[in-house]
Amino acid sequence: MENKSEMWAIVELMGHAQTAGIIRSSDLGGLLRVDVPVGNEGFRTEFYGASAIYAIRVVSEEIARAHALPEREICSFNAPIVSRAQYEEALGKMRRHTNLLEYKIGILEARLTQVNSLPEPENTETQEDFKEDTGF
Repeated sequence: MENKSEMWAIVELMGHAQTAGIIRSSDLGGLLRVDVPVGNEGFRTEFYGASAIYAIRVVSEEIARAHALPEREICSFNAPIVSRAQYEEALGKMRRHTNLLEYKIGILEARLTQVNSLPEPENTETQEDFKEDTGF
């Protein structure tokens, strides 16, 4: 950088928006100038008023360039990813699937120990106990 008043930073703006690049003061009425890197092609210049800026985090060039990439996912604040009902339904499916897999493992272990392919299981839980516990 040619000037000590220039630095790489992430600028946090009101409304949960962020941008990253080289920050410097401008001649346009006290606006902050942010030169945002656009790949290896150059920079896109943005101007922000002081009242729009929430915070400025000084970072390395590598971090600022990575943060400025357009591939970052956009996420919504204050919105659940899934509803409680969807979560409960998915959790129930997962539990049923896990129980089914545990039951199938029990059957396979029983078959393999009958032909002496595996040593006897250490626990004394029988297939009937497993069926009572899981409902399978």
